[in-house]
Amino acid sequence: MPALTSPDSDRSGRGGRPRDPSRDGAIRSAILRVLAESGYAGLTMDAVAAAAGVGKATIYRRWRTKSDLVADAVSELSEIRIRVPDTGSLEGDLRVLLRWLVSAVNGPLGAATLSLLSALPHDPALRSAFRNGPMDVWSATFREVWDRAETRGEVRESVQGSAVASTASAPILQRWLFSGEPVPEAFADEVVADVVLPLVSARNAA
Repeated sequence: MPALTSPDSDRSGRGGRPRDPSRDGAIRSAILRVLAESGYAGLTMDAVAAAAGVGKATIYRRWRTKSDLVADAVSELSEIRIRVPDTGSLEGDLRVLLRWLVSAVNGPLGAATLSLLSALPHDPALRSAFRNGPMDVWSATFREVWDRAETRGEVRESVQGSAVASTASAPILQRWLFSGEPVPEAFADEVVADVVLPLVSARNAA
């Protein structure tokens, strides 16, 4: 970046977002916080500016619309790397991973995600941000856990894309979405012991 270019004048091709990583991070955190507290309908440029402690003009220089603002914030979640567990066993890896999932859905990220679900079918940019951001990161992490299990011989053939693989996260997500209550961490262990491992054993035997 040229030495004489100020942060507010150096804009990206998406519509004028200045390159100021520290400020951008504060704004993205504010977006998720407002989503968690007020929902998608309550998300406004004014609310984000107030939560981030910046002027509204700062928001508009970065994003033209509310949709752009949210999609960009969600896509940034792909930068959050989940540390792939390597406990030496499928059971241990799944316990770590599913406890992480429980923590995520019970926290601010889960609250923000819930507020966005109703908007996803009507907003292609937001839907794409979810698919290529958090969902892609989660899927890649999970694939690595199953691949390691296959390498160790705990899984006799690949389960990628199968119903068995889906049963690991599906019960937690279902309980989170429909119960309206925090998911107990113990539920993650229950899913591993009572659902996933028995299905893996049955598949191996077949």
